[in-house]
Amino acid sequence: MRPRLPTSSRGFTLAELLVTMTIMSMLLAGVVPFFVSNFKYLYAGEQKLLINSDIRDLTNEMVETARASNYFVLYESFHQQTLGGRTVRRDLNGNGTLNLADRLQAGQQGSFIVFVYYRDPYFDARLYDGDPTNNPALMTVVIERIVGYWIAPNREISGETALYTFDSNDSRTPSTNSWTTAWGQTFPVTLSGTTTVESLLPTDSQSWAMHSTFDIVVNDLEGLTTNSLFFENFQNRSVLIRTKILHGNQAKRVTNTYNFTITPRG
Repeated sequence: MRPRLPTSSRGFTLAELLVTMTIMSMLLAGVVPFFVSNFKYLYAGEQKLLINSDIRDLTNEMVETARASNYFVLYESFHQQTLGGRTVRRDLNGNGTLNLADRLQAGQQGSFIVFVYYRDPYFDARLYDGDPTNNPALMTVVIERIVGYWIAPNREISGETALYTFDSNDSRTPSTNSWTTAWGQTFPVTLSGTTTVESLLPTDSQSWAMHSTFDIVVNDLEGLTTNSLFFENFQNRSVLIRTKILHGNQAKRVTNTYNFTITPRG
């Protein structure tokens, strides 16, 4: 009598494997898009929270800065660069001298705004009205502080623009009640024939625009004004801020528009 071979476990047939794989493929076809969609939704939600955080921080800072200041001056750009497909610069008329004529007036738009704080209660508002005959030499105003915000290439992330800021008070020494800024300007300073607000600003260059001394307020943004700039002079009294803040990466961009108005009240 021949010995009996042990019984082996029965395996899956080819047909059974094909049916199983077909069912699994159908399940995955329905489940994977669900997870991908949820991942995108969560990612977008996270980035929008970050954008909202940027908006709150920027609004709080700029409103506080503007309300405490006495007036503002607006320029087309901190330095010569391309924004919105065209060349912009601080020296608006291109004559090689930065003066009153380069300040943007009501209805004009730029990307470099400076808030000015002074101590003279009899300050003449004509100082910033763009009329060359209203020379700063006629005034005796003492400037105690200037704060600027501008757009320049992001020094930390290639291919992005950033909103930078300087505050002359960052260099203040309370014990002496005077301070020398990183760019060499000492405050307080009395305006005169040669000492104008323009002469108190950092050097008109890209290296200074992106200098490590200056903080980055927002990492990536685009202008939404008519000329794709960021700030608009409203009747020489207020500043309209119109921009789009971006987050995420090039493959997954999340944006939100940002519009508000601030008015110096000092």
